[in-house]
Amino acid sequence: MLIERRIQQLADNIRKDMDLLNDYENELRYETDPRLLARYRREIERQHESLSRYQQEYAKLCGQLTGEPSAGMQDTADMLRQMDAKLDGLIGGQKVMQDDLEDFRKTLLARFDDSEQTIISTVVQRLDQNQSATVQSILDGIDANRLPESELQETLSAVVQALSEIKQNKAGYCDSQLVSEAANLSEVVDDPKLDVNHKLKVSIPIIPLILKYEAEVGLKSGLNLKTAWQRLKAWRGKG
Repeated sequence: MLIERRIQQLADNIRKDMDLLNDYENELRYETDPRLLARYRREIERQHESLSRYQQEYAKLCGQLTGEPSAGMQDTADMLRQMDAKLDGLIGGQKVMQDDLEDFRKTLLARFDDSEQTIISTVVQRLDQNQSATVQSILDGIDANRLPESELQETLSAVVQALSEIKQNKAGYCDSQLVSEAANLSEVVDDPKLDVNHKLKVSIPIIPLILKYEAEVGLKSGLNLKTAWQRLKAWRGKG
């Protein structure tokens, strides 16, 4: 009777964890925020540790049986197998997604020379797949001369304003890395020897990150940058 009660408790715990894994699976289909994706990965790893404990407990209870396994024991064994398969699928899927994203980032960085890569590599590493794809397509548009000079100049002006504001108000930013990245890029956009296209191309990867944090810190120039970015995205598919 005691074993059956412990089996029932074990089965209940497994069901709760399976419900959580189903929730994680659904969230991961649509989530793009790297911070949330990292949190889900940590939660999935913790669930893997829970599975190991459940398997050990199940084996211990099996060792205490004197007769044939009950229906509850068999159901619990089935759930353990399902949980194991679910975790394998989630962990494997996360690895494939991470590998694809790393390849995407390498392709993006390859568009720049060594000195530029040094400046923007940390920025690129913080882009998720959707942001990386958007940056790639806008850079394609610039390279193909599909974007009007006026749009490029307007976007660059908005970037310069945002970078300057971030540097001036760095104490108010919780993201110290963004402040550092803004300072490095400011050296590029302030360089009088570089043309508008060159300055903008190097600056493009940081725009999604600035806009992401703009909602948290309230950039005065945020609306200008957001408007310019939306117009760039609208132009990228033309021509």
